[in-house]
Amino acid sequence: MKRLFLCCFCLGLSYIQAQNNLFFNPEEEAVKDTVHTPSGNLPVIFSDFNPNERITFDKKITFSFNSNSGTSYTTSFLLNTNKGYMGMDKEMMEAMIGIELPHNENVKVYYRLTHTNGKTYYYIELNGVKQVVNRLPMNEITVDQTNMSVAKFNRNFSPTGNNLNVSSQNYNSQEYHNVSDATGHENFVYLSNQNETQLNPNSNPKTAGFLGLGYIYNDNKTQLVTRIENEKGSAEIENIENVSIRFDGSNYRKRENIVAEDHERVTNVKEDYLAKKQENINRATHSERTIANKEQEILNTESVMESKRKRAMNKYIEDGAPAEQNSRYALEGFDPKDDIEVKKLECEKRILIIEKKLDRMTNRNPDFNKLQDEKACLETKIIDYKNAQEEMDQIQERNTNDSHKANVEKMNYYISNVIPNIVAKRC
Repeated sequence: MKRLFLCCFCLGLSYIQAQNNLFFNPEEEAVKDTVHTPSGNLPVIFSDFNPNERITFDKKITFSFNSNSGTSYTTSFLLNTNKGYMGMDKEMMEAMIGIELPHNENVKVYYRLTHTNGKTYYYIELNGVKQVVNRLPMNEITVDQTNMSVAKFNRNFSPTGNNLNVSSQNYNSQEYHNVSDATGHENFVYLSNQNETQLNPNSNPKTAGFLGLGYIYNDNKTQLVTRIENEKGSAEIENIENVSIRFDGSNYRKRENIVAEDHERVTNVKEDYLAKKQENINRATHSERTIANKEQEILNTESVMESKRKRAMNKYIEDGAPAEQNSRYALEGFDPKDDIEVKKLECEKRILIIEKKLDRMTNRNPDFNKLQDEKACLETKIIDYKNAQEEMDQIQERNTNDSHKANVEKMNYYISNVIPNIVAKRC
């Protein structure tokens, strides 16, 4: 169900991505939005957004989307025209993606909300815990480009002189046109003057909407983007109504806070384990020192592994615990080559124990041959582990410029070859 949800959502976003020359992406440093006001040009400054505050909406905009491939839907989105953020409840999202979202004891989806900085937050419940997941939970998508960039619009679009009445509310809309540099296809945007809603450029100096539809502060006034069309299809406002809708975001915990607390618990357990292991090694007697030294090598490698895990988790939390980056950070936090090293050292430690036992018995002892066979088997495993580590090095070398690809390939090799062919081999 989750995979189906993500795939359908991707289809819904394809229209947005096709208009990439028009939509705002907060990671584009080259685009600096400014707005023209009676007091002069104002730079775009995003207000801070706290997803745990009381969320309110004063506008509900119903729109239709029709693709040239035959896909169509009609749904609505909600706006806070004072702060500029946009929201959709579960029913609105379902109408857009065409499937029913999860609402069971494990997963419940309530709202999606996009701030003017382009980032989207999902209000969900996982295993009874209400939480806010920031960013879209999909691979390689970090922002929702739902709002138009005024700078891009002014730079790329020119009026054609044509007008079009849009929606049953008869918004007389002026047609603007451009040809995409990337695709060579034509794009059309329709803007309508209106007097009812006034964006405050000092607090919301950009746009407020979804799929580019909605309000835009342009040409020293608040205008309404009523329709957008390109080679993929068209999106058009059907109706706008005043509403008073709110929900309490304080009932939801931020996902990154939950992850941080889990990380702290795991860290405490691991640090306690490593500390106690070090104490046992330090208490080793002179006769136990050879084996203790091998245990120290194992502990040193385990400490390195824990450092990598903590470093990756700290980066993940600082990044806001984005769901679409779960696998990337997990692979950064666990290097299978380190785990192979631990397993190789454990084989070497077991050989030391066996040799100590063999020194105390004759070949007539019934366990003598059994221990000899185990030792030979372990020596073979050590060679296999060393070969596996060399393969890990070769994978890393082949992917010098792409660390994530290297991590994926190493993990695949570890799971498909090392675990079944070496680790599973019993001595």
